Amino acid sequence: MEKPRENSQKQRFRRAGILAVLLLLGTILFLALRASWAEAPFSFSSSLSSSLLALSVLALSCSAYVLYQQRRIQRLRVQLAEQTEVGLRLQTETQQLQRLAMLDPLTGLYTRHFLEQHLATEVARSQRHGHPLNVLLIDLHQFQQIQEQHGRSVANRVIKEFTDRLKKSIRSADLAVRMGDDEFLVLFTDSNLERAPHILARLNGLEVELDGSKVPLTFAAGWTAYQPHEQPAQLLERLGREIAEDKHSGKAEEAIRQAQREIRQRENVEALGRLANKVAHDFNNLLNLVKGYSELALDSLGQSDPLREYLEEIHRANELANSLTRQLLAFTHTDAPLPEMWDLNTVLSEMRVTLQRVIGKEIELVTSPGEETGRVKVVRNQIEQAILNLAVQARDSMPQGGKLTIETGNADLDENFAQWHPGAHPGSYVMLQVRDTGVGMNQEALAHIFEPFYIARKESKGSGLGLAAVYGIVKQSGGYIGVDSKPNQGTTFTIYLPRVGAQVGVTL
Repeated sequence: MEKPRENSQKQRFRRAGILAVLLLLGTILFLALRASWAEAPFSFSSSLSSSLLALSVLALSCSAYVLYQQRRIQRLRVQLAEQTEVGLRLQTETQQLQRLAMLDPLTGLYTRHFLEQHLATEVARSQRHGHPLNVLLIDLHQFQQIQEQHGRSVANRVIKEFTDRLKKSIRSADLAVRMGDDEFLVLFTDSNLERAPHILARLNGLEVELDGSKVPLTFAAGWTAYQPHEQPAQLLERLGREIAEDKHSGKAEEAIRQAQREIRQRENVEALGRLANKVAHDFNNLLNLVKGYSELALDSLGQSDPLREYLEEIHRANELANSLTRQLLAFTHTDAPLPEMWDLNTVLSEMRVTLQRVIGKEIELVTSPGEETGRVKVVRNQIEQAILNLAVQARDSMPQGGKLTIETGNADLDENFAQWHPGAHPGSYVMLQVRDTGVGMNQEALAHIFEPFYIARKESKGSGLGLAAVYGIVKQSGGYIGVDSKPNQGTTFTIYLPRVGAQVGVTL
């Protein structure tokens, strides 16, 4: 690097010497011209020669000056290019430093410094658009102990395994942050708080290998939703209190168990739904053949033909089988007509006679419509089918008679309800509750109650699709269904359907 610099300096000195010589010659010629003007008499020839000489001197001087300025401009361009290169290099280095400050080098997650800048932006967006803003904080239990006993490198490996599982447990739109050595935060926007226990359920059960043995990695967790007009520091402070409460009460473990049950039930229902959908369509095609041929046979027989009675029974059985396939398709969310706005009180009032006929005279039917109940957007025949199925379920649980109460009303579900009832979302709903005084159910039956073909009582004559269809109808309508029951203490089914005009999924 030194030789090119010395050569450039020599070239600059050489150019400067040439320019100096040219300027000196020009000056000498100009002085000689002035002396000749002073001594020689004026004549036309001498005047012409003097003018030519003066112009030559002036041209020589201008050429020298232009050459000098060109060299200077070239030199300035080189200096500007060097300064631009240095500026770009400094900018790149600054961006790399900023990136290192925003990203944790070990895990690739964002740092606390980034969160402090980004959280204020997300809070402002939540306030502006009314979108939910939910935060989950996770505190690993054994990190300090692992680091003290096995060293920093082993502790880093544990952190890396945990963050790899964390990245697989969240969505790409979620923001994962490493707050400290053993503390992690997940910020999820435009999503419901109920996802927090589901994220923890996917993290639960992680084991790391230490000294040849598998050690479970446990953690404490707290989650909460942003409250209107709350400062970012206040939100993080509430998260800290949630963590402290979990360490004291262990509420996260119970939420994880509930989430795991919900995940297993949802996976089972989805798998059975796919099977039921295929069976329903194939079975429906066969029923259409039976229906068509039975109608053709009926048309060819007279009214007094002894075979007509048997064909009519075949035709009625075919209609019952068609009803079964419709329930299967309702469970699988297919072939559904467009929903319309309805008043559940009106629907329930118009169904009262049918309901009493279904449950029989031994069971007392009580309807309790709520005052100023909001409207819901559902498919009417589907919601009627759901109410009838729940009434049949209640009838079967009261073989000796009893009381069936159907109640409606407005309900507002808050963050705490959604947290402890996976599948529910905060918002404004219309409640439909069906309560009986029957034999009730145990915990095992409750865990499988909405699965297709599951029959809680052996003496039941049902197909096992009634409650599965109810579950499918409610989910298709954007609602939530819960069940509460104990042996010999009756059963209560509670349905929450979104109230028309109310925003569901935003924390109240």
